[in-house]
Amino acid sequence: MIMRDNLQYSTGSAIFDADFYADLIETIQDGVCVLKSGQLILVNQAFCEILGQQREQLIEREFNQFILTEYIELFEQTLHSAFDTEQPPQEIELEIQHSTMNNRWIQIKIKPLVSKQNLVFDVLTLRDITSRKSLVRELELSEQYFKKIIDKLPSIYYRTDASGVLTKISAHSCEMMGYDMDELIGQPLAKFYDDPQQRTKTLAKILANLGKPISVESLLRRKNGSTFWVATCAYARTDDAGEFLGIEGMSIDITERKNIECNLREIAIKDQLTSLMNRFGLQEHLEKSLLRAKRQHSHISIIFIDLDKFKGINDTFGHQAGDFYLAEFAQRLERSFRESDLVARIGGDEFVILLDDNTQSDSISKLLIRLQEIMQEPFMLNDENVSFAYSYGNATFPKHGTTASALLNYADQQMYLAKKQS
Repeated sequence: MIMRDNLQYSTGSAIFDADFYADLIETIQDGVCVLKSGQLILVNQAFCEILGQQREQLIEREFNQFILTEYIELFEQTLHSAFDTEQPPQEIELEIQHSTMNNRWIQIKIKPLVSKQNLVFDVLTLRDITSRKSLVRELELSEQYFKKIIDKLPSIYYRTDASGVLTKISAHSCEMMGYDMDELIGQPLAKFYDDPQQRTKTLAKILANLGKPISVESLLRRKNGSTFWVATCAYARTDDAGEFLGIEGMSIDITERKNIECNLREIAIKDQLTSLMNRFGLQEHLEKSLLRAKRQHSHISIIFIDLDKFKGINDTFGHQAGDFYLAEFAQRLERSFRESDLVARIGGDEFVILLDDNTQSDSISKLLIRLQEIMQEPFMLNDENVSFAYSYGNATFPKHGTTASALLNYADQQMYLAKKQS
């Protein structure tokens, strides 16, 4: 059994006694003490200040007396495990009693030292970490307070890491998405987009804004498969060195607004009488089709149709009957062409059909024959059988024009010539 006795070391021919080491440890800013069988036999001034005691009040007292009861067992276990002098110092954190009755948090490193006489002493280095612990506690309380605020917000709050995986999300987000918290945390945010590719585009916009908040709109998908629109204000998080850490953002549900916008758009581009696209809707689709055809070096065809003697229908049967006549004509136009073709009413009795890309001339002829057959089907208006007489002209990109206006003008001219010949 190794006994603990008076401290004495030998280095070469020099012998240093306890007084030398007592003076030496006074130069150390951390608290230092030496224990013999758990008793304090040597302390420096920094150690005295940590405990708020005078040196003479400490010598020969048990160090355990200054440790809060709940930490004594931890300290003794650590002291015992530090007996192996070949291991690095053991380190623990615990609370001690200060003379002012204000407990202090300290970090203790324990290292046994063996004298020349093979006597073992426990050398403890103490550092007051009360301020650090208070700061950590304040941060924890701030985090808890922040979490309470976030969880009460009627919106989605989220944070991702650099790889796009969710690391934080508010409780209300779970309600909106229909998931439990643990089903969201650790999952890639892109997984919850209706179109994952949309997330890639959104991320590119956020990163391009160099850490400044940016507003984006996205379509998300709930756990039950339903979708909803959100408006998100998000920014790219970086560290002090500018290294990308992830995305942080907040979203609100804008589904109702989107539905209203969609309804307004429908009103703006749809003909109210026939439910066909109006002139604005046709123009939009025709411009997109032209861009695609130019890019793919394909063809686009349009057919311009005008009713013959429609004024006579209104004069004979009245305007309400004339509306029924127009609506029936529109329905027959839709039946005559394919689902991929667009039928639009651009004026009182003027209609345009935008044919699917690469529709060949022989296909146009077949569609016009089908149109003629359907228009010959009987139609009763105020108990009278009336017919549908019409004239048409067609134009093809790029043969007859390379712009929407050029194609429409050419088809209109062809229709006018056909009307004159009928």
